[in-house]
Amino acid sequence: MSSKIPLAISLTGIANLLGVVSLVGSLIFVGAELRQNQKLARVNAYQTRLTEMQESQRALALSGNVALADLISKYQTEGVEALSNAEFLRVRSWYRGTQIRMESQFYQWEQGFLEDNAIEVTLNAISETAYGTWEDLDLIKNINPPAWKEIIQSRMQGVPAS
Repeated sequence: MSSKIPLAISLTGIANLLGVVSLVGSLIFVGAELRQNQKLARVNAYQTRLTEMQESQRALALSGNVALADLISKYQTEGVEALSNAEFLRVRSWYRGTQIRMESQFYQWEQGFLEDNAIEVTLNAISETAYGTWEDLDLIKNINPPAWKEIIQSRMQGVPAS
């Protein structure tokens, strides 16, 4: 009978150990899930804020009697000097909305929710056309966050000025 007691204690000990390991593993999993959910909630809140800002810029750009496409065409062919103050404001608002959308993409990429090739496409668009437009429309100062601005400016150092 005495030989059965250590075996029973040993099985009980193993069962308790497995229970504790399972409990710790479950807590780690729940903690990781909570962290991921908090990160996703922050990204969603940031995205919502940027969407609202972009929509307000878009609404302003689309207001008025002259079609936005005509104003952009006028800007691209005749330059910023050819725009009236109201036209300048509308064109600038349109491009500011575009800038906000690109900022949103950067934030999603920075948080790991957007692939590297997607941000490369955005950076290529900025270096090929958008940056010059942003300079014309005094939008460089609006590039945020600072890490995004730094990435864009380092990219622009390797691109010949147009």
